Amino acid sequence: MNKVVSIITPSFNRSYIIDETAQSIFNQTYPHWEWVITDDGSTDDSWQKLLAYAEHDARVKIYKRDREPKGACICRNIAVEKCTGDYVMFLDTDDVLASFCLEQRVKAMQEDSDCDFMIFPMMLFKKQLDDTRLLWNIDKDEDDLHRILIGDPVCQGTGPLWKKSSFIDVGMWREDLKLWQDIELHIRSLLYPVKYKKQLHLKPDVFLRISDDSLSRVGYYASAKMRSRVDVFLYACKEIETKGSKKKYLEGLRSMGSDIINSCIISGYKEGVNTLIDVCGSQGLFSNAELSMFRNYHNAVRYKIHRIPFLFNRIQRKAHSIIKSKESTVSAIEWQEDVHM
Repeated sequence: MNKVVSIITPSFNRSYIIDETAQSIFNQTYPHWEWVITDDGSTDDSWQKLLAYAEHDARVKIYKRDREPKGACICRNIAVEKCTGDYVMFLDTDDVLASFCLEQRVKAMQEDSDCDFMIFPMMLFKKQLDDTRLLWNIDKDEDDLHRILIGDPVCQGTGPLWKKSSFIDVGMWREDLKLWQDIELHIRSLLYPVKYKKQLHLKPDVFLRISDDSLSRVGYYASAKMRSRVDVFLYACKEIETKGSKKKYLEGLRSMGSDIINSCIISGYKEGVNTLIDVCGSQGLFSNAELSMFRNYHNAVRYKIHRIPFLFNRIQRKAHSIIKSKESTVSAIEWQEDVHM
């Protein structure tokens, strides 16, 4: 029996760009798919376009978000609840599939059918599909959960192809988060645990658009997004400790914790700073001296010590030097066709 892939897409005011995404789906060499789209209350002519796609091809199924809260993750979950496929993958309205994407992914999943999901290579682009040739990321001989914690994740939400049943089992998307939804999903999945396999030796099969108006880039330091980052970190701390793996992932937790504390300080999110310092202290992630450095940096920002540059810079450097920045290869490695073919 041919396995059906449900392509899951949230839609909000992307009428001006969604045609390229749609055409890449209609051009798939693997015909057994459905495109399940949930509109999030668009105010442009997106709904009219979605209606036209559905009239053009019965495999396109469109819905409107019918519950709160507003957001991409609830739209994805609604689509998963309504889809009928054996597999699910997530595609945003500004990204593009290679024509062989579904064929490549289904073939790999069927060859290793006990996997809950597989991770495939993705390439970044701005306007033309080959204008950067940069991979989202590459495989390394490192623990994948550790890589997430240090800011070097092997994939984002579009990278995996999931068994639908497995995705439901791990709890689907967390709907209250405004940022780091895919990071939280993958931390939760790897701790669940699930069986997965990386197929990053294959040809990139999804093209992710780099745009200044992406939801993850706009208002990155806004309070709601900072709260989400704090929540994801607190979740990771709790679950890793529950699994008895804190020693294994201590370096990663320190890296993520330092990054978020400094971000909360920069953004002026006082509640987040205090919460994180308390939790990191009680968890033993940082020494008392290191926590004092964070507090000093926080106070320096609050009381505008930047007016005394030499003093402020010294305090800031100490806070940022607690954890040495980790090497990340996200969007940094160019794909070489002769190597990967």
